[in-house]
Amino acid sequence: MEPNQHVEAETELVTETLVEEVSIDGMCGVY
Repeated sequence: MEPNQHVEAETELVTETLVEEVSIDGMCGVY
């Protein structure tokens, strides 16, 4: 695995986590 791919994978993971948190906040009406 090249370092560049590792960084992309980590970025994807962070993005997914942020999207999940935003979705949960949106459903709860918390902004």
